[in-house]
Amino acid sequence: MLGERVAILRTISDKTCCVSDLIRELRVRNEKVVSLLRAMEKEGLVDFPKNNNCTRNNLTLKGRPKKIAVMTPLGQKLLEDYVKCERNIIQINANDIQSSIHQVSLRKSLEERNISVYERFLELNEIVYNIKNSVAL
Repeated sequence: MLGERVAILRTISDKTCCVSDLIRELRVRNEKVVSLLRAMEKEGLVDFPKNNNCTRNNLTLKGRPKKIAVMTPLGQKLLEDYVKCERNIIQINANDIQSSIHQVSLRKSLEERNISVYERFLELNEIVYNIKNSVAL
C-alpha cells in the first residue's frame, strides 16, 4: 500500500492532476485510486482545494468541477523520506547469497577445529602488513 501512495504522491508532485488524470497515469482501477485518495486525505497526505479554477488549454471546462489532488507538507515529507530509503536499498543477487553461505560454512569448519576466527583474522592481517612493509623497503 505504501508503494501505491508514493506513486500517487510522485505523480501529483510533478504536475497538477485531477482524479481522472491519476487513473490514466497510474493505469489502476478507478475504485482503487479513489479509495486510496480518500484514505490519503484522511491521513493528511493530500488535499482537495475547493477553489480550483480547472482549465485545459486556456478554456474553462463546463460541468462539475474537477477534484484536483494537491500534496500536503506531510505528503511531501513522506515522499522525501521514501526516496531517501530507496537510495539505501542494498542490491544483492544469487551469487552474493551463495558466497555468504560459503563464508558461513568456512567459519563453522574453523570453529569445529577449535580455531578462533578472530585470531585467524589477526594472523592474516599481520601477514599482509609484513608483506606490505617488505615491499616498501
